[in-house]
Amino acid sequence: MLELNMSFVAMEDGREAERDPLPSPKSVRTPGVVGTRLFVGRDPSACRPLLTPHDWLFVSRKHLVFEYSEDRGWTVEWPRGQRDTPVAIVRIKRGETSQDMPYGAILPLPARTSGNILVSDLARRRSVVLAWRAMQPIRPSTSSSPDGNAPPTVDVGPEELRNKLRGVRLEVLAAMSCDWIHGRATKRPRTTDELCEMLYMAKATVERCKTELRRDFYSSLLCPELNHLLGPDYLDTTPHVHGGWDLIAQTAVTCGIVGREPCPCARRGGSID
Repeated sequence: MLELNMSFVAMEDGREAERDPLPSPKSVRTPGVVGTRLFVGRDPSACRPLLTPHDWLFVSRKHLVFEYSEDRGWTVEWPRGQRDTPVAIVRIKRGETSQDMPYGAILPLPARTSGNILVSDLARRRSVVLAWRAMQPIRPSTSSSPDGNAPPTVDVGPEELRNKLRGVRLEVLAAMSCDWIHGRATKRPRTTDELCEMLYMAKATVERCKTELRRDFYSSLLCPELNHLLGPDYLDTTPHVHGGWDLIAQTAVTCGIVGREPCPCARRGGSID
């Protein structure tokens, strides 16, 4: 379920404008059904009920797109239009973190989180304010409890993710997590070269796996710290070798995604992938 509350603010010389009354606030609640899309903008045929004032030209006809997919949950997109440079500023707050949203970006809105999005003109005199709240999706169940009541919802995300992380990717994640698996008695490799040497894998293979793991964890809802405290670009911009992998590794061990089998740090042989 996604809940959106839209309101409008217009300022003149630091004061709220009194002329041209603004539209009333609007609210929308929509269930998380795969393929659901909500548009925010000036296009009356696509954006009802999230329609912005027709003369606020800094808002494009379809300025924001909220979409639900089975893999990623709720996301918000600022689609690129015909302009190379936008005439609006979009700022998103998720949890305790606030950041400017890049033009053309798609950002996750994980379940059990809330925040707001401001779409402003370049002078910041007029703003569309979108308060959002993403609620935990209800997972279908074919069984029921003996008393006839529906069983409690169980978050099966960790097991689903572990089943998805087969073979080489799971081995790379286990190697990067080995200090948590061993209670920090054994340190994991601190560079990609050390990681390749431990696993007897080519560097290109390890880098590909890290990219895939990064994507899978960002879309899994298992580690909200990754999505909110660090921000969506942290792992790409951090100067550290492993950067936010500490959070990924801790989450993987805590949820039982790695650590069930012998750690690759004890491996004695293998072949280049």
